[in-house]
This record gives sequence, structure tokens and C-alpha cells, in this order.
Amino acid sequence: MAISYIELTRLAPPGGTVVVEEGGALLFDTVVSSGGTGIGYDFAGTITFNEAGFYYIDWFVAPQHGLTTNGSNWAIQTGDGRLSLIGSSHTKVSATTGFAILEAAAGDTVQLINVSDGALYLSEATEAKAGLAAYGIQG
Repeated sequence: MAISYIELTRLAPPGGTVVVEEGGALLFDTVVSSGGTGIGYDFAGTITFNEAGFYYIDWFVAPQHGLTTNGSNWAIQTGDGRLSLIGSSHTKVSATTGFAILEAAAGDTVQLINVSDGALYLSEATEAKAGLAAYGIQG
């Protein structure tokens, strides 16, 4: 049995604007830590499970405001379009959190997607605009 993990965050641009369009993936710009060979990240928003196993994903997003009527809504979306449990906030200015537990085959992918009905702007006031941790047990 092998264990893999990765921690990602969105830091840049400090004090600048980051917009995630409706249906768009959040792009993380920093790998905080990682271990094992089971999880990869391509800096274009896609996490790849390199080995079959069970994976736990925990995430947060700090929005500044949005052009939505239904608040701040995010979900882990698999490569085949399935959505995990949606994390929601009724306002567009409070932190939004969520989690997912997935059974993945080798090569499966996921992204953290804006599933709101409009664009969301990430916080300009916080150092970390978003974060994601994935932990997997393979074998």
C-alpha cells in the first residue's frame, strides 16, 4: 500500500485580480508540498491520479465578489464531467470550503470548478486566495 499527497495554493498576483469564469477551473500556482508518486499537477488546473486508489480532497476559496445570483459555488469535477459534493456559500464574499472522496483509476483527472451561475473574483486582500490538499491511498 502506498500513500501520496499534494498541497496546492493560489497566491499570485499579490493584491491583484484573479477571475474564475463560470465553468472555469481554479488555477493553483504553488505546490506547497507533495509526496509519493500517485498525484500530479500540471499548473493548468488539472490534478492527475497516476495510480489507482482512493483519494480525499479538501479545498477552500476566498472570493472577493462575483457576478452571480447564487453565491459562491465550487465543486471537484472529474475528467468525465461528474461533479463531487458542491461546496457553497450564500454570499460572494465569504470563504467557501468543500471536500470530496473519490475512487480513481490510473490516469483519472479532476479540477476545482466554479459551478456558480457567473464569474467569481478571488480576494485581493488575502495572501492565499485558494488552497487544495489531496491525499491518496493506492494499492
